[in-house]
Amino acid sequence: MRIRPAALIIENNHVLFLRYDYPGGSKFALPGGNVDAGETFPVCIARECEEELGIEVEVGELISVGQVHATADFSACTHLVFEGDIVGGIPQLHPDETTANDLVWVPADKIAELNIYPALNDTILDFIHSGKKGQYVGTLKQIWL
Repeated sequence: MRIRPAALIIENNHVLFLRYDYPGGSKFALPGGNVDAGETFPVCIARECEEELGIEVEVGELISVGQVHATADFSACTHLVFEGDIVGGIPQLHPDETTANDLVWVPADKIAELNIYPALNDTILDFIHSGKKGQYVGTLKQIWL
């Protein structure tokens, strides 16, 4: 099972996502990635944000933990979401470091309808509206393209 920590970065009531375009449509993911040997989750998030977006991120508290189960085409993954604040740089996509097609700031009122990987829409909205964090959300219902 893979482990993928990510940062929920919110500025001016907009959430930072990476957009991935596929033949069936687009998916959106929070900045983060796979943990390298010896890395803590916050160090992984900071490294991935620097590599993929050219930003320095201060990683805060854990917001949620959820799981996506394996399918015939995809491996199982545990997703951890942490608070993240940009403390240096301006986000710019570095295409040599990611397969994402773009970075986008999505208004909070559009989160519910977004095709997010993993399906963290409710978790993100709970945090935005009530500051809810430290929750185990269980199995994440994932729509694959």
